[in-house]
Amino acid sequence: EDEAKQRLAEATRVRDAIRSRIAEIDQELIVARKALHDFPTMNEGERYVAQTYEVSLRAERKTALVKLLQQDALVEDCRTELTTKAQERSLLDKLKEKQAKRHAKEELLHEQRTNDETATLRFNATPL
Repeated sequence: EDEAKQRLAEATRVRDAIRSRIAEIDQELIVARKALHDFPTMNEGERYVAQTYEVSLRAERKTALVKLLQQDALVEDCRTELTTKAQERSLLDKLKEKQAKRHAKEELLHEQRTNDETATLRFNATPL
């Protein structure tokens, strides 16, 4: 169960990092678009670099979104695994508790039988 918790925490951390990177890319795209529109006097080389940068940001964003979907699926798998492990642990705990109660009851019954047997022997014993 602890390993499942660790896997879930790691998967969640990676997912959050991807989300953070997507937010950064979105901000960079805003700046890149603004630069293209605010500086219409750019020469051809600068405009080409700015457009290429915007295209590469869009491609990176698309790749990050795919990774985010994959990571979301992994997080869900880890969460399901953790839930399963927790249920298994709960069932094992209940089973141990039932076995402990059964053992205590058997011990008590054995002790009671021993006491009854001793009492019977003492009662039936003839004085000498």
